[in-house]
Amino acid sequence: MHEPSVCSQARVARMDTNDRLNNLVSAQMFSSCDFADEQRDQLLEQIQDRYGTGLLAVLIYGSYLRGKRDTLLDFYVLLDSYGSVPRAWHGWLAKALPPNVYQIQHGSPPDEIRAKVALLTMDRFEYAIRADFHSYFWGRFAQPCGILWCRDDSIRQRVTGAVVTAAATFTRRVVPALPDTFSTRDVWTRGLSLSYQCELRSEPPGHAEKLFNFWPEYYTALTAALALQGLGYEKADQEDQFINTSGDAARRWSSASWWLRRMQGKVLSFLRLSKAAITFAGGLDYLLWKIKRHSGVYIEPTGLQRKYPLIFIWPLLWQLYRKGAFQ
Repeated sequence: MHEPSVCSQARVARMDTNDRLNNLVSAQMFSSCDFADEQRDQLLEQIQDRYGTGLLAVLIYGSYLRGKRDTLLDFYVLLDSYGSVPRAWHGWLAKALPPNVYQIQHGSPPDEIRAKVALLTMDRFEYAIRADFHSYFWGRFAQPCGILWCRDDSIRQRVTGAVVTAAATFTRRVVPALPDTFSTRDVWTRGLSLSYQCELRSEPPGHAEKLFNFWPEYYTALTAALALQGLGYEKADQEDQFINTSGDAARRWSSASWWLRRMQGKVLSFLRLSKAAITFAGGLDYLLWKIKRHSGVYIEPTGLQRKYPLIFIWPLLWQLYRKGAFQ
């Protein structure tokens, strides 16, 4: 009887690792929001009513999953096509520069709850996580998120696979920027900090550390499993230590690539802000609230800036930037 070849053993090991990754991510995604929340579910019903049979999945991420309730919820809505968007020209905007961002709400003060809804197709979501140069999508979904609703089991598997891919893409692009040996904490705190610098972010110093500290066991298990995927690093003999196997060319390109992402991110952020001024009701007040919440910096907008943000917001953003409200 023939012994299994080295190649076949490697394939089996890779399959076992893939199963472990999918199980790990799937368990995290369902456990993170597997609790009753009547207000959250009322917002979910609004989304289901609005997009009907074109709705494939609804994800939730952000500070809500870390226990914060004094905040807008962050939903990601995945559609089968932009034909499900009520206004055709909104579909064109989403296709040109995903995602579209909207605000929904339920109830009235003091019991009102609001959510920010980011929308794109499932196909574009999967492509962005797998192949986009910029970190906007794979930087977000490498972090823990939750599945609130899926149309069926095949969509659930696609969403889970996309989140696994996001973690792999994130890790592959962060590792060349790390030293010869590093820990799980180094991967995620360094990587999240790099990705924040590629957008107009208002997070305070140390925010990446706080994110890691909320889910250290999950990040540790995920990083260990990804070490078997040929992403430029492997396990060391010491516990929670890894050896960087990135080549010299990859390390040189890493520095340049993150600089390019920072430059690209400023342009994309400008364009997304412009688009959100059209699609997001009360978007300026939300933006200023979020900046104040993270940085403590606030500037009262004028009436013209509230009424015509796309035209008059830019001096206000420049003042906020000069005061250190965002990077």
